[in-house]
Amino acid sequence: MDFEKFVKKVKDGAQAYLGDGVSLSVSTVLKNNGVNLTGIIFMDGDSDVASTIYLDGLYEEYKRGKTMGEIVRQVCTVYEENKPEQNLNMDFFHDYKMVKPRLACRLINCEKNQELLGGHPHREFLDLAIVYCCILMSDNMGCACVLISDMHARYWDVDEETLYRDALENMPRILPDELSDMDDFMYDIVRKAVEEKLELTAEGEKTQEDEEYRAILDGIAEFLAGLPLEKEPERKMYILTNKQHFYGAAAILYPGILESYAGKLGNDFYILPSSVHEVILLADTGVEDREHLYDMVREVNAQNVPEEELLSDNVYYFSLKSGKITIL
Repeated sequence: MDFEKFVKKVKDGAQAYLGDGVSLSVSTVLKNNGVNLTGIIFMDGDSDVASTIYLDGLYEEYKRGKTMGEIVRQVCTVYEENKPEQNLNMDFFHDYKMVKPRLACRLINCEKNQELLGGHPHREFLDLAIVYCCILMSDNMGCACVLISDMHARYWDVDEETLYRDALENMPRILPDELSDMDDFMYDIVRKAVEEKLELTAEGEKTQEDEEYRAILDGIAEFLAGLPLEKEPERKMYILTNKQHFYGAAAILYPGILESYAGKLGNDFYILPSSVHEVILLADTGVEDREHLYDMVREVNAQNVPEEELLSDNVYYFSLKSGKITIL
């Protein structure tokens, strides 16, 4: 079954399951790095907020043997478990004074996003581009946002400089930075992955068996997290993101943030673009080789970073003396 027919069957199956109370339509959306994703838009008759579930990954699961029935049930379950429980009042979006406190920046790859940048206010930053979004946060929606377009800016009668200034002022407040030791970060990721694999729950009453499993998980995660890293005492590596872990690479733009971390690392440092969601800070101890760093970034990007989340294949350097980031 080709992709177009697959999408129609999933849509029709989901519509039959959910009934006439939910309106379904299909849309192709331009995402980061020129990636186009096809999804089903779910619009509840009692809500003014639409939910979108993308089908590209599910099509790959279908080709690997997952049945159409399983996929339709999965799509409907995801929708029902994540649909907004109440309407999101967007009236504030007509007034820039109301939008201003919610403005934030994103960092994206400039070359890979020429089509997107053509219709959105932005400024170039090294080989990257800074774009702007309005953050909509709630308990059930997580960190949803609206990307600011040229049409929005014209409607509000604001220029790019104003968007940039207001967004930088907001971000430390609405998306506070988070710095984690690489070992701790890897441990948390691996432990969560192992726990999800074993389908254990972190909620509810703990049994003795649960506690024994978790003790085992801690040991497995600690062991696995340490495998990829050479334990060099002089190597200091940290993950910089924001508390939401959502387009957290933009944390390098926060006023004074890199100066403060230069003090923590005790050196100038390299910035390795892990993804649009985080960067790695590596203290410059004089032992790192430029080509090795570039090879490491490119290998990780090629093997482990989804195309939509890739930030850059370049390596950056922050000098405390100049207070600037440069491409290494």
